[in-house]
Amino acid sequence: MKENNHKWGRYERNSIWKSYAMNKVQKYFEHKDYSKYDLFQEAPCKYCGQLMLKAQYQDIQPNKDYSWVVDYIDTNFTNNTLENLQPAHPWCCNKK
Repeated sequence: MKENNHKWGRYERNSIWKSYAMNKVQKYFEHKDYSKYDLFQEAPCKYCGQLMLKAQYQDIQPNKDYSWVVDYIDTNFTNNTLENLQPAHPWCCNKK
Protein backbone atom coordinates (compact mmCIF):
# COMPACT_ATOMS: atom_id res chain seq x y z
CA MET A 1 0.00 0.00 0.00
CA LYS A 2 1.46 3.34 -0.92
CA GLU A 3 1.98 6.02 1.68
CA ASN A 4 -0.76 8.58 2.18
CA ASN A 5 0.47 12.06 3.06
CA HIS A 6 -2.73 13.22 4.80
CA LYS A 7 -1.99 14.85 8.15
CA TRP A 8 -4.47 13.82 10.80
CA GLY A 9 -5.31 16.21 13.62
CA ARG A 10 -5.69 15.14 17.24
CA TYR A 11 -9.50 15.12 17.08
CA GLU A 12 -9.46 13.01 13.90
CA ARG A 13 -6.95 10.53 15.34
CA ASN A 14 -8.99 10.22 18.53
CA SER A 15 -12.17 9.62 16.51
CA ILE A 16 -10.49 6.97 14.34
CA TRP A 17 -9.05 5.18 17.39
CA LYS A 18 -12.38 5.32 19.28
CA SER A 19 -14.30 4.00 16.27
CA TYR A 20 -11.86 1.10 15.95
CA ALA A 21 -11.93 0.31 19.68
CA MET A 22 -15.71 0.51 20.00
CA ASN A 23 -16.85 -0.96 16.67
CA LYS A 24 -14.17 -3.02 14.97
CA VAL A 25 -11.97 -4.80 17.54
CA GLN A 26 -14.77 -7.09 18.69
CA LYS A 27 -15.63 -7.94 15.07
CA TYR A 28 -12.04 -8.64 14.02
CA PHE A 29 -11.08 -10.56 17.17
CA GLU A 30 -14.35 -12.20 18.20
CA HIS A 31 -12.65 -15.52 18.95
CA LYS A 32 -9.72 -14.01 20.86
CA ASP A 33 -9.45 -12.50 24.30
CA TYR A 34 -9.19 -8.78 23.63
CA SER A 35 -10.46 -7.96 27.13
CA LYS A 36 -6.85 -7.70 28.32
CA TYR A 37 -6.58 -4.41 26.42
CA ASP A 38 -7.55 -0.99 27.71
CA LEU A 39 -9.06 -0.13 24.34
CA PHE A 40 -8.91 3.60 25.02
CA GLN A 41 -5.09 3.39 25.17
CA GLU A 42 -4.08 0.16 23.42
CA ALA A 43 -5.48 -2.24 20.86
CA PRO A 44 -4.42 -5.15 18.67
CA CYS A 45 -3.53 -4.49 15.04
CA LYS A 46 -6.10 -5.99 12.67
CA TYR A 47 -3.42 -7.51 10.46
CA CYS A 48 -0.95 -9.06 12.91
CA GLY A 49 -2.83 -9.01 16.23
CA GLN A 50 0.10 -7.35 18.00
CA LEU A 51 -0.18 -4.39 20.34
CA MET A 52 -0.56 -0.78 19.18
CA LEU A 53 -0.46 2.12 21.63
CA LYS A 54 -2.68 5.12 20.99
CA ALA A 55 0.07 7.47 22.21
CA GLN A 56 2.53 6.16 19.59
CA TYR A 57 0.87 7.61 16.50
CA GLN A 58 3.56 7.47 13.80
CA ASP A 59 3.77 11.22 13.12
CA ILE A 60 4.17 11.94 16.84
CA GLN A 61 6.26 8.93 17.95
CA PRO A 62 7.82 7.56 14.74
CA ASN A 63 9.38 4.12 14.40
CA LYS A 64 8.41 2.85 17.83
CA ASP A 65 7.54 -0.80 18.43
CA TYR A 66 3.85 -0.04 18.96
CA SER A 67 3.43 2.77 16.41
CA TRP A 68 0.34 3.09 14.25
CA VAL A 69 -0.85 4.98 11.21
CA VAL A 70 -4.29 5.53 9.74
CA ASP A 71 -5.16 2.62 7.46
CA TYR A 72 -7.71 2.91 4.66
CA ILE A 73 -9.65 -0.36 4.75
CA ASP A 74 -10.66 -0.18 1.08
CA THR A 75 -7.29 1.42 0.05
CA ASN A 76 -9.20 4.42 -1.36
CA PHE A 77 -7.34 7.46 0.00
CA THR A 78 -10.27 9.76 -0.78
CA ASN A 79 -12.73 7.82 1.39
CA ASN A 80 -12.19 9.46 4.79
CA THR A 81 -15.31 8.06 6.48
CA LEU A 82 -14.80 6.53 9.92
CA GLU A 83 -16.11 3.22 8.60
CA ASN A 84 -13.15 3.12 6.17
CA LEU A 85 -10.43 4.19 8.62
CA GLN A 86 -8.65 2.24 11.33
CA PRO A 87 -5.31 2.26 13.13
CA ALA A 88 -2.69 -0.27 12.00
CA HIS A 89 1.07 -0.73 12.27
CA PRO A 90 2.93 1.08 9.48
CA TRP A 91 4.74 -2.13 8.51
CA CYS A 92 1.45 -4.04 8.30
CA CYS A 93 -0.07 -1.37 6.04
CA ASN A 94 2.97 -1.54 3.77
CA LYS A 95 2.38 -5.27 3.26
CA LYS A 96 -1.22 -4.73 2.05
